[in-house]
Amino acid sequence: MSSVFNVFDIESQSSTDYASSSAVMLSTIARQKPRVQCITNTVAMDFTSDILLAVGARPSLTMGVEEIQEFVASSDSLSINIGTLDGARKAAIPLAIETALDYHRPWVLDPVSVHASQKRCDYAHELLTFKPTVIRGNSAEIKALVGKDTAEAAWLLAEQTGSVVVQTGEADIITDGKKALMIANGDLMQTRVSAMGCAATAFIATFLAVNRRAFDASVQAMLTLSVAGEIAAQQSQGPGSLHMHLLDTLYGLDDVMLAKNAHILMCKEIAA
Repeated sequence: MSSVFNVFDIESQSSTDYASSSAVMLSTIARQKPRVQCITNTVAMDFTSDILLAVGARPSLTMGVEEIQEFVASSDSLSINIGTLDGARKAAIPLAIETALDYHRPWVLDPVSVHASQKRCDYAHELLTFKPTVIRGNSAEIKALVGKDTAEAAWLLAEQTGSVVVQTGEADIITDGKKALMIANGDLMQTRVSAMGCAATAFIATFLAVNRRAFDASVQAMLTLSVAGEIAAQQSQGPGSLHMHLLDTLYGLDDVMLAKNAHILMCKEIAA
């Protein structure tokens, strides 16, 4: 059965509340300095590390099978990105996830390019059995996991898995299968910087490290990153300077900047 979704502005007070809570979480991250274990692709490692360091988190990017369990056990959250799905990563990923579950750590799955490879999609489905706290991907990746080309894919995947699903793109949709919000911030120039989506996955894991309410943490992370990207793009001449300005903006982002720029929409089912 197909559903239709209406998108409309949420109450201004609610938008302000999300901006305020995002700022509180940024302060908490800077104070607590959570350790975030990231298994990510080779292209994303530097940028991911820089993004997390900019807000005060402590990224770890080791993926050695002989030590991954100890690193995850001493971390506050786990980010799994399957972009460079080589033998070393495939060996480390299940050990990392199992350890995260054993120690009750939240973990985020980034199903990179599952729409381009059936073998990769099958592997991602195996990882879904470990019940990721959050799944972050673009529209094509989310649709591939659902196995259905539909605008409802994010909702369906959340219903099927019990995970919060973050679908990023021109606007970002966050849903737990019952409620959904859309973040209409960010700038098109962000698509010209490598690993922006991959870094977003680890950024969500960073907020999960200090806020175990997965839906709220996902909204806070994506709002923060999108607003920072929008502000940074206004100061940038192109993708190279955007990279620099994004890190600087994240470092100095506060509640006033978030409240001034936040544009959050609500997605609501209106027909079936």
